Amino acid sequence: MSVSWRLPAAHIARAIFRRELLPQRVLWWMAADGMKVWNRTLARELEPHLPGRAKAILARANASMFVRRAALLRDRGRLRGEAARDPGILMAALYRIERTPRARWIVDQLGGPARGIGERLHAQQLLSAFSVRERWDEVATHLGELLIVLTEQLPPELPHARKIMGDICFEAGVVYGRRMKESLGFRDPIDDPPSVALEVLRTSEWIFQVNPEHWSHSDKTSGFLEGSACPWYTRPGWNGAHCGIFGQFQSGVSSVFGLRYHLSKTIPKNGGHTCRIDVKPIQLRTRA
Repeated sequence: MSVSWRLPAAHIARAIFRRELLPQRVLWWMAADGMKVWNRTLARELEPHLPGRAKAILARANASMFVRRAALLRDRGRLRGEAARDPGILMAALYRIERTPRARWIVDQLGGPARGIGERLHAQQLLSAFSVRERWDEVATHLGELLIVLTEQLPPELPHARKIMGDICFEAGVVYGRRMKESLGFRDPIDDPPSVALEVLRTSEWIFQVNPEHWSHSDKTSGFLEGSACPWYTRPGWNGAHCGIFGQFQSGVSSVFGLRYHLSKTIPKNGGHTCRIDVKPIQLRTRA
């Protein structure tokens, strides 16, 4: 019996994500691209609330995060000398800003990315001190780190900042859920919406190292995903409110599949070593 290997690209992509088979270099690239997309989304969605100032405020928040991360890397012996004092060139290299020049504003507060042959060689030298795994580890951590800084710096500039951030996360989740649903080849009607929703949620979790150890279950009506949390919950300043803001992204993804998301367990609130989400059908209210 012969076996055909000519599977549709969507089926191949789904198998790779389900089995978590992407190389670490690709995961680093995807995390870096994800951070640039996240910054671009925030800049666009915050602009109506902060006209003419959104990018500058976000660049300042990124600079605060980068300086803190550089200090941690210095304390761990990973950065020395000028790189520890001025981390802009390293962070731009980690984000691969040279491939997307329009994203250079993210590091503007730290002098921008490398310029000229000398600085570019210096950037590559700094980057070479980190293994591919370490590059992925560092960039993946920035997702939660930036949220903490934003919830500290945005409120004086923007009333109800946390609610606005939650709304932005929800809409981003809807966009991501629709794109991944199409990319992975899912077509309505879906036999097991909770299972598929959790599968799509895992793609973003994997890229940003959320729940590296995880387990899930679906009975085709409802389901849950539980795992060993995120890289940020031990960071000073992280609390249950941040879990709720990022939870809106998961809620947006779940809504694409007609499901209601519930963050049923978090380490900041419930203790322990795992976090859990549940998804159930959205109940449509009707008038009697």
